[in-house]
Amino acid sequence: MGFFHFHLRTAVGLERDEIGLVCPNLETAYLDACSAIPMLMAELVGRGHDPSTCSFEITDAVDQLVMEVPFLERVRRHPRPRRAEAPVLSPETQALVNRLDLLTLAINREAAQLQANMDQAARHMARMSTIRHRSDWCFETWSDGLAPVAPADAIEQPCA
Repeated sequence: MGFFHFHLRTAVGLERDEIGLVCPNLETAYLDACSAIPMLMAELVGRGHDPSTCSFEITDAVDQLVMEVPFLERVRRHPRPRRAEAPVLSPETQALVNRLDLLTLAINREAAQLQANMDQAARHMARMSTIRHRSDWCFETWSDGLAPVAPADAIEQPCA
């Protein structure tokens, strides 16, 4: 196992990867960099960068450059190393992954419910604003109770 940083070199400069990633070997680090390139290319184009001038600088745990992966490497038509098969997870690890999936689903459901509640609250606030505006009208006593009396110019205005 090795620890690698994936620094991003653009025409503007170097964006350092401060977090890094543990990979079984340099080949896997290379494949991970290649798999990230298409998404990053779209993002860089959106920010006005020319992705053909960009590259990943893969460094080891002591920040020594071990490989440079130009973004054009991903679009060239030549054979690439195959990705190693995914390791088999222990039952404990698989249980944790399953629990994480369930928690993610629960958070997404809660977020959707929160958004629905906020939408409903906004509708109620708009309705209450209309009701409050109408309640500013004057009321005069009639023989059988109170009745609203709209201002003379028919524009809703509060009583003086």
